[in-house]
Amino acid sequence: MRLKEFQVKQICQKLLLTLKSKQLINLKKSEGEVLAKMEDIFIRDLKVEDELNREAEKLLEQYAKQMGDKIDRQKMFQMIKKQLIKDRNLVV
Repeated sequence: MRLKEFQVKQICQKLLLTLKSKQLINLKKSEGEVLAKMEDIFIRDLKVEDELNREAEKLLEQYAKQMGDKIDRQKMFQMIKKQLIKDRNLVV
């Protein structure tokens, strides 16, 4: 995960504070409960992306063995990742 847990907490706190201060949301649960849910969803999404990156890297290694050094690794990684996202109907 690229972000540390404390960074996720800070981002969620700032987002919640901004939404509340601009009166864009009305909380039906306590602020603590909402914040905990936001953090949980954020971390879950980061873990899904990490897993996706690992799988894309694994597939990239397989393709690289077949094709040798003839490929642009970064471009191929992005293409593989894009296809995995499409195959799994993920939202990015």
